[in-house]
Amino acid sequence: MQVAGRDFMHFTNATTSNAYALHTTAQKITCALRGVWHGRYGIARCPAHDDRLPSLSLANGHDGRLLLYCYAGCSFREIIQALIRIGLLGKQAYNQTLSFSKQICADLKRAKQKAERAKEIWQQSQPIKNTLAETYLRMRGITCDLPPDLRFHDKCLHPSGVTLPALVALVKGAGSFAIHRTFLQANGCKTDQKPAKAMLGSVTGGGVHLSQANPKHLVICEGIETGLALLSGLLSEPVNLWASLSTSGMMRVNLPPTKGRLTIAMDGDDAGRKAGFTLAARAYNHGFEVFMMQAPKGTDFNNVLLS
Repeated sequence: MQVAGRDFMHFTNATTSNAYALHTTAQKITCALRGVWHGRYGIARCPAHDDRLPSLSLANGHDGRLLLYCYAGCSFREIIQALIRIGLLGKQAYNQTLSFSKQICADLKRAKQKAERAKEIWQQSQPIKNTLAETYLRMRGITCDLPPDLRFHDKCLHPSGVTLPALVALVKGAGSFAIHRTFLQANGCKTDQKPAKAMLGSVTGGGVHLSQANPKHLVICEGIETGLALLSGLLSEPVNLWASLSTSGMMRVNLPPTKGRLTIAMDGDDAGRKAGFTLAARAYNHGFEVFMMQAPKGTDFNNVLLS
């Protein structure tokens, strides 16, 4: 398979570094309790009481100690004793852990508020067809069908406090509701206000799903415009395509459970290459057949499309 005359590189070898050792104590306990891990914290049924609805939050403090909080009211001591009783912690655990601090609770509250604001903006937005957001994308040479996960908001709140029209993208796979916004001018160009793009809600592990045309072949790129450019004639076959939104997002994106072919489309800079090969190593070790493609130096695939 080729893109713009360039061959894919077949990724056949990878090494695993400590960066991939993400299964921390809190995450392991969450999994052992058959809970759900959300990137930085877990939610599971509390072993200290008959928990019918998951009410135990688990995380790791900055010093590595275990953070626990039961929303049903179980004390920290009761939770620790229950975890020791069922074999998930050693008896020395009580002295090595601490309950959720007020700061952690405040962080969780802020995260919930951001997710609620993101959902409100998404619900207020409209389908992208015949809007300024579609104009913005068509001006960038994008000709493919635009997915329903891209919408338009005519008066979206910018971080500076003003309201601007915006392309609003739904982020999936991050564990909570999140969106990405590209702020626009009245003529369809990207705004001069800084930042021109902003996320709302926790996007760690997630991405914008731009195409669901081939479950056997997933393409992951960085930007939304890059992904839509690839779908506008730069790929030789239908694919599933996700935009990871940033280099850090590419390195952390949650891969699908079904193993198949993964093509990583990297921007033409050192940061893009590093992010791509970091993802490649992780995907290869998880059983994916990995291919790499990179835009020319200093460009991305939207630039390739426009050239």
